[in-house]
Amino acid sequence: MNKNVWMILLGAMGQMICPSSHGELLISEVLYDAPDNDASQEWVEIFNPSCQNVNLADYSLQDNGGAYPLSGVIAAGAYVSVAKNAAGFQGLFGMNPTLSGMSLSLGNSGDFVKLMKGAQEVDMVAWEGAVSQWYLNAQNVSLMRFASDDTDTQQDWAVAATAGAPGVGDLDAGCGGSDQGPGDDSPTNDTLVNGVAKTELAGAAGSQTFYVGSVPSGAVNLRFEQSGGKGDADLFVRFGAAPTTSVYDCRPYEGGNNETCEFKGPAAGDYHVMVSGYSDYSGLSLRMSYSADSGGDDGNDDVDGYYSSAIGKTGAALKSALNGILRNHTAMSYSQVWDALKYTDEDPDDSSHVMLLYSGRSIDKDDNAGQSNSGDAWNREHVWPKSHGFSNSSQYAHTDIHHLRPADVSINSERGNKDFDLGGSAISEAPENKTDADSFEPRDAVKGDVARMIFYMDVRYEGGDDSGTPNLELVNYSGTGTKDPKLGKLCQLLQWHIQDPVDAWEKRRNQRIYERQGNRNPFIDNPGWAQEIYAASCQ
Repeated sequence: MNKNVWMILLGAMGQMICPSSHGELLISEVLYDAPDNDASQEWVEIFNPSCQNVNLADYSLQDNGGAYPLSGVIAAGAYVSVAKNAAGFQGLFGMNPTLSGMSLSLGNSGDFVKLMKGAQEVDMVAWEGAVSQWYLNAQNVSLMRFASDDTDTQQDWAVAATAGAPGVGDLDAGCGGSDQGPGDDSPTNDTLVNGVAKTELAGAAGSQTFYVGSVPSGAVNLRFEQSGGKGDADLFVRFGAAPTTSVYDCRPYEGGNNETCEFKGPAAGDYHVMVSGYSDYSGLSLRMSYSADSGGDDGNDDVDGYYSSAIGKTGAALKSALNGILRNHTAMSYSQVWDALKYTDEDPDDSSHVMLLYSGRSIDKDDNAGQSNSGDAWNREHVWPKSHGFSNSSQYAHTDIHHLRPADVSINSERGNKDFDLGGSAISEAPENKTDADSFEPRDAVKGDVARMIFYMDVRYEGGDDSGTPNLELVNYSGTGTKDPKLGKLCQLLQWHIQDPVDAWEKRRNQRIYERQGNRNPFIDNPGWAQEIYAASCQ
């Protein structure tokens, strides 16, 4: 739903009695180290925990370089987003900020933001040692307040998993004479049945109603559709556990009540649905539907059907047919990639961990580069480097999870944007990997994995479509640099593909990507196609 939970009021509204524990405004979120461009994507959010409207003209934001005056009125219990650049904010979140043109330049290596009322400091957040006892570190993700009662310490804050969630959060205005918010009530659950709509659903603003639908093994084209009625309700869907406003697998960004979540190749199990009232709503319908397995016992019939237009083709004709199949997929935001990788690269032996590509380590899902400045944290490795053709996060290849993998921060830095080839010196932290001035050699266990990801990128992105990505070209040399959308070394990658065949891990990951992104890697499903397309170039 493309809207903000905050509401700016241009006129005064009635005053309400406010509990004494919820007084002054709070800084609720800060993105100081943006994923793409600090100059356009930095933003600060303010929350009004009081039970009355507040005139922002009395307030300003301040850092160690200057001050930015605020304007407008913030409603009770509302959020206001203050962005450096409206277009940059829109690119990150698909919505407009409340205020834009923020003149502050938030430092990446230690700074603070203060909320001032005249000369009085109302609230403050600091990071990376700029203020004593404040050591928060958030790279490419936001800092988010989780405590409404302000202790003026970093214990009120956490490092988020994304670039932010403007307009939503767990902070409470505490109105109504109780500290209990709408999220304190136990969820009410109801069962969804395939093809059967629940009708005449109604709820109040802020209400959350929960449903569960069970999906059998082999089901395809799972769809949750909410439609009709009056008012405004938001749809959230999550596999395996109830969604929240900040943790979900699908949250559509559509206007009105008509919202849909689709999973082309869903996992078997329970899907949890939350209908959240943005405003009062009534007369709403909610329907779950999917197609049952046609009878195959291992899913191969479905995969063969997926590639039906490519069967029997070779060489350039095969590559063209596969491109036509693969381009039909969902594009994620760069922030959504964090959560996607926590699912696609989940450790089969520990669901709280992900597996790292180059080191092979299993690491806590939440120990990502936004949570600490440790070189042992993990970040989002572009196996086809983004500097080779798609440096902008709006380009589909930038967020295509077929080639995005969790990797150690320090090893990812060693790899940089180099081509793949043999040789070089062993990396001390993970000596099975080697590197030199212009190439990187991954460990033997993932050489084939790397090759198949690169083959996918070469076939998927041929240019001339709506992905915003140029024709990516796989070449048979290293040292390509970053001027052109090229990467090497073709024939070495083909050899790795043969030496390190597809394993169960890759198949599992390919299926999970299909569930999230909606397309597959053909060189995992049909390894022989790599030779059909590339062998002639390596004779």
